Amino acid sequence: MHTFVSSGVPEPTVRSIAVAAAVLILAAVALAGCGQQPAMDAGATPSEQPTSLRLAYGKKIHYAPQIVALKQGYFGNAGLAIDAKAVQAGIQAAEALTSGSADAAVMGDAPAIIAAASGMPVKLVASYGGGERMHRIVAAPGSGIGSPAELEGKRVGIQMGSSTHGGFLLFLEKNRLSADDLDLVPLNPSDMPEAMLTHQIDAGVGSEPWPSNIEERVEGSYEVATLSGLGNNYPLVMLVTAPYAQEHPEAVLAALRATRKAVDFMRARPDDAAALISEGTGVPVARERKIMDTLEWGVVLDDATVNSLKQTAEFLYSQGKITNLPDWDNVIDRSFVQRMNEAG
Repeated sequence: MHTFVSSGVPEPTVRSIAVAAAVLILAAVALAGCGQQPAMDAGATPSEQPTSLRLAYGKKIHYAPQIVALKQGYFGNAGLAIDAKAVQAGIQAAEALTSGSADAAVMGDAPAIIAAASGMPVKLVASYGGGERMHRIVAAPGSGIGSPAELEGKRVGIQMGSSTHGGFLLFLEKNRLSADDLDLVPLNPSDMPEAMLTHQIDAGVGSEPWPSNIEERVEGSYEVATLSGLGNNYPLVMLVTAPYAQEHPEAVLAALRATRKAVDFMRARPDDAAALISEGTGVPVARERKIMDTLEWGVVLDDATVNSLKQTAEFLYSQGKITNLPDWDNVIDRSFVQRMNEAG
């Protein structure tokens, strides 16, 4: 029985990630023994020969900056020979790192935390998006749910053991409710529209794009609330293998610059960006534009982001989804964002 589901795809156990991570641990030890040093400073001119970077990403709105950067050629312009590997979800991106088939990967908070807690030698180098409005509660027509208090006694579909689950429990506490006051129905997010159409649930809670998927497929469904104001910005993050970060720091910086340029494009030309994203995801432009505006975008690694990750990690640990907390001092590496900002 799978205990954690990410974006509609069953997640492998933490054990499988830990086993695969052993390969990277050995690589990190070997690299450290070679005493390799950073090749270039943040402001240095890229070499004539592009640096190879294998990037795992998903073809959905969570990875909008990477999709835009690929479509616009920003990675190549930054001096990278990019090998983009499309995966189904964040947990597959983490697996690409552990298996050695990717040097960098982008994903949501929960898969990143699971990977970091496994002992996998990775560096979390930046957040590029997220936001308090990422997780939303959508009610069925005729459910009678007009406020958080009216969730009491209702059947609510939710992906158990996810960051949505943790945020929803905090949301209930904030509104003087508990999980015992309603019926939580474990569901894959992709199954929520059908469950609502067949009257199996009165509401569903999830992270974008799943709430929008319900609204699109279930006529008359509507938003009740977002999981905001809970001290968590639910960051989308970039992980890089520790050996790659040590051997190719200039390439990591280049990837962040390309991501930031894509974010700037999304802000300056949102309609064009939504069209590019739609080409990459196959989702209608109007829907991608709506979700793009719902989320927040920016290449950062500030205290709010780190504290959000720690809050979600504590929840995953309490639920037995990870057996230990990540070594944050070793996993979080703010130096790349700092050098990017210093270089302008």
